[in-house]
Amino acid sequence: MKGKLIIISWLASVSTLSLASSLAAAQSVPPAETGDSGAVNDTLGEKVPIDFAADQLTFDENTNVAVAEGNVFLKREDRVIHADRVIYDLTEGTVRVEGHIWARDKDGNILTAEHLVINDDFTAGMVENIGLILKDDSRFAARHGELQNGTRTEMHHAIYSPCAVCNAKGEKVTPVWSMRAVSVTHDQERKRVTYRDATLNAFGVPIMWTPYLSQPDPSVHSASGLLIPDLVHSSQLGYTIKLPIYLRISDDKDATVTPWMTSAEGPVLAGEYRQNVGFGKFAASGSITHPDQLDDFGLKTGRKTFRGHIFSNGQFDLDSLNEPLGGTWSWRYDVGWASDDTYLRRYKISDTDTIRSEVAVERFGERSYGALSALAFQGLRVEDIPGLSPYALPMAEYHYVSKPGQMGGIYRFDANGLVVTRLDGMDTRRISTGGSWELPYVGESGSVYTLGASIRGDIYNVSDSNRPTGSAYSGQDGTIGRVLPQLRLEWRLPMVKEGRSTRQTLEPIVAFVGSLNAGNPLAIPNEDSRLIGFDDTNLFDSNRFMGLDRWETGSRFDYGLRYGIESNKLSARFLIGQSYRFYDDSKIPASSGLGGHWSDVVGRAEVSYGDYVNLIYRLRLHGQSFALRRNEVDAIIGPKKFKVTLGYLDMPLGADDFNTQIPLVKREELRGGAIYNFAQYWSLSGNIVHNLANNTNISGRAGIIYEDECLRFGVFYDRSNTTDRDIRPETTILLKIALKNLG
Repeated sequence: MKGKLIIISWLASVSTLSLASSLAAAQSVPPAETGDSGAVNDTLGEKVPIDFAADQLTFDENTNVAVAEGNVFLKREDRVIHADRVIYDLTEGTVRVEGHIWARDKDGNILTAEHLVINDDFTAGMVENIGLILKDDSRFAARHGELQNGTRTEMHHAIYSPCAVCNAKGEKVTPVWSMRAVSVTHDQERKRVTYRDATLNAFGVPIMWTPYLSQPDPSVHSASGLLIPDLVHSSQLGYTIKLPIYLRISDDKDATVTPWMTSAEGPVLAGEYRQNVGFGKFAASGSITHPDQLDDFGLKTGRKTFRGHIFSNGQFDLDSLNEPLGGTWSWRYDVGWASDDTYLRRYKISDTDTIRSEVAVERFGERSYGALSALAFQGLRVEDIPGLSPYALPMAEYHYVSKPGQMGGIYRFDANGLVVTRLDGMDTRRISTGGSWELPYVGESGSVYTLGASIRGDIYNVSDSNRPTGSAYSGQDGTIGRVLPQLRLEWRLPMVKEGRSTRQTLEPIVAFVGSLNAGNPLAIPNEDSRLIGFDDTNLFDSNRFMGLDRWETGSRFDYGLRYGIESNKLSARFLIGQSYRFYDDSKIPASSGLGGHWSDVVGRAEVSYGDYVNLIYRLRLHGQSFALRRNEVDAIIGPKKFKVTLGYLDMPLGADDFNTQIPLVKREELRGGAIYNFAQYWSLSGNIVHNLANNTNISGRAGIIYEDECLRFGVFYDRSNTTDRDIRPETTILLKIALKNLG
């Protein structure tokens, strides 16, 4: 239990201290209907006032006994105690509290009891029929408790539960789960709570017994011990149990060691280490196993092999550089390695298909950013060839944006340097610098104009170009440079119409972009601009290529129309647009949507209606025939109790897609999911991804979940139909249980 069993020590250090000190201070006060306020010394020796009241207060000088009776009330700062009767025997040095005891501490925890006896130095005592309601609404009860030596509390026949014990009508109900123990010991010096002869109950039925259980008390942030195990069954690994062990090494470092046991492939040892070094922090994780070796068809070869992985990341401040060099300096790293291509996915550690490792030194200025980094990649796909994987050693970049100057103009400066090296492939060196200027202007008619100018210069040096990663990306050996000037003028006219309950906006946009036609010489390789996709998000960008190696050459017009409508519940926004290029650049793949003079037509619609509908629709049509090139829908529909998610993607192949530089395949995919809350705490969920192009299911999942204020329980069924060497189609069943405040 997450530290709820400190009853006696709580009374001794807080409430009983207030009672005893107040009564002692009242010894010289004559009997009265109400008492006076007193004061006690806190741990710093300062006077802390106590509000005290009772129906009757007496002090017998012969017996040296002070008695407060009837509605006894004491308050010290945020701590309050009520009782029917309090007796302080100065001779015996005992305080006895009787009747209906009710107390609240400074954290909001509420204590009830029937009888309390404790000595006046608060090192020993006992209490009967304890009840405690914690500020998170968890509850604890015990028949009897004892305080020993001021630092050790023992409770007998105790029960704890964070679950509700009454329903909405105030009727008593059996808690979903509870922990019962014959005895519970709280050692304040060791800061441990220990249970003996403990039973875990679910809905009042015992389900687990343990003779001994120990955990840190509430004052401990974390401590070494066992965490809740993880149970999984899959058709590839068989039955798997993971038993994580947490190690609290010191205040600034900890670790988790997790032994696995799989019925199909033997043991796995995984672990993670974390440390805060003051000026930064880092973490490292990894795993290792020695299973039977499998071939690319998933069959055993008769030999054993080592498989494993290592991941590590960290970030650190470089305060020594901040003052002499200006800005805020730091360095970071994120590195990883896997023993083979399929290990991470087969053992469900990660679904990545490329491990990216990077080390970087960064500077953050008020209006600038600079970095010097080194990158390496480990490709995990079947087509990846290790010798052709690139290393960026190093990559440097710098970016600066000025404050708005005269007439609101903004200047930008960008620089980039890159050295790409391969063990068995093409090597590239690149230096790129550029600057731009942008000036906005609003006319009297409401038209918004934006004038921009930029120029960029690049120098490339290429070697081993006869060994590229693909013919579409190769260059020519030697050194070559280029200059890329560009002018841009954009016009927008936002128009607004207000109605009684609606607001409509209409905005036509036209932009002219002027540039040279020869921006992509054949001698320049393509290392970082291999992905290009024309859609609504980059319709009005100056350069629709990602990266720097490819430049959108020639002059063109970009034009589009935005429309939106807003009401109390309805919100809808639409965009449609296209580009016309004066020069046909053959280096732009036709499949990108930018090939030829006329680009594809791109559109986007976003519609939401209250909490019932949230829809996003995107399309791309051929620029001249208007044939469908991309059709994508994502929607969330339904009331809170029954939500349905739908996704559809259709990318048919056109006649010109077969001549593209990058091989394409038809994609048509349907995604669906739903969650149904069929009872107060129960829900059903499921999702599926289906490939319509070949009529196969890619993956699917279904589950049932129970979740209330103290318990989360779920059973899930997963099915994956992915095949990649020793990764075969797989069925997985997961059982997940989480008990609030336990573990």
